[in-house]
Amino acid sequence: MRSVIIILSIIAACILAGSYFYFRTSSTAIETTPVAIQHVSLYHYFSGALSGGMEETIDSINADSEKEKILANALDHEAFKSLILSNLAKGDPPEIFTYWAGVKTQDLVNQGYLEPLDDIWETHGLDDRLSESLTQTASIYNGRKYFIPLDRHIVVFFYNTALFQDLGLKVPQTYGELIHAATTLKDAGVTPFSLGALERWPAQFWFDYLLLRTAGRPFRQSLLEGQASYLDPPVVAAYQKWSTLLLQGFFNANANDIDWAAAARMVCTGEAAMTLMGTWAIQHFTDAPCNLRQDADFDFFPFPLIDEEVEYTSLGPVDGLVVAKGSANRETAKKLLPRFLDRQPQQLFSKGSGAFATSEDVPESAYSPFKRRLFQIIKQSQSWAFNYDLAVSPAIADFTMDSFNELIAFPDQYEAILDNLDSQIRGHTEPLP
Repeated sequence: MRSVIIILSIIAACILAGSYFYFRTSSTAIETTPVAIQHVSLYHYFSGALSGGMEETIDSINADSEKEKILANALDHEAFKSLILSNLAKGDPPEIFTYWAGVKTQDLVNQGYLEPLDDIWETHGLDDRLSESLTQTASIYNGRKYFIPLDRHIVVFFYNTALFQDLGLKVPQTYGELIHAATTLKDAGVTPFSLGALERWPAQFWFDYLLLRTAGRPFRQSLLEGQASYLDPPVVAAYQKWSTLLLQGFFNANANDIDWAAAARMVCTGEAAMTLMGTWAIQHFTDAPCNLRQDADFDFFPFPLIDEEVEYTSLGPVDGLVVAKGSANRETAKKLLPRFLDRQPQQLFSKGSGAFATSEDVPESAYSPFKRRLFQIIKQSQSWAFNYDLAVSPAIADFTMDSFNELIAFPDQYEAILDNLDSQIRGHTEPLP
């Protein structure tokens, strides 16, 4: 009997041991079975002097997503412009890439490179998260939605407050006061306006605002659409005004040889007093090596009025996200896009990039006092305009931006420069947008 009990005990022990190891291995298998992850590639141009916000935004989205992950590739801003077009033409694009609202996106839509996003707009209620005006101006092309607005920038003057205080200068409210400040600064041995036009596009803001403050947005629009000429008096007057500022020595002599970031550093160091630039410059002033304090060390003011009868227009780009048509995981990409409009990603991107959030879910209180004052300019503007190279066809933009560099180099030749520009545009056969 005893031997039977011993045998039964051994059998029970074996059963228990077997059960333990079965459940332990089964549990381990469940715990270690990897979740099938779908990866989506994203190419963007928030790198170098323009870096900030995107990495934190993507980390936030990936942390909240178990099955879909974004693999981001930060490309040089200028290299991106040609590389993405090359990838699209070769049929090897990333699923998602950043782009600029306006004619640049319109051009890709016309070529059939982008995936429509109307379905996710309805599924995720994006009309409730984005203002109607922003959707109309930035997202809709040929009657369909293609573009998720990620941020909005405004172009203003950023200035060194210590230089203004030392010379007793007040913030210019009119163009005459701006000229007075520039004259006082130049007489004191300080460059009034720093400009870095090496990559051409930073110079366009001077032409844009001089034209918008004198001829107004309707005329500018007619110019962009080819209904007005670059030899019309308002354009000639804008070039002449800019020429006068250059001839008076109000700009740094090496403007065509440096980029916008180097021009911003001139304000940071006190070599120059002001620079006309978008709000992406904020991070450049606040980060090393500048380490300036908002309000205390640097501040801003909008481009002053020239003609009080002209509608007050603010200027700036809208960056956003698009999905490449035919890309491998485009459906997964479309599922991920609305997450960029969630409050936390929007606030992270806004803080890092210096931009304003596009989602209505982000309250104004989320911004610093400095940015809240900037936001007031946007709210008080009677109209909004995309900067020149985002509002006219790429070829025309190339001709005109070349003319800006020529004007900087030869300001007394503005009439000949405009004659040449007009000839180039009239000889160009590509239809205007």
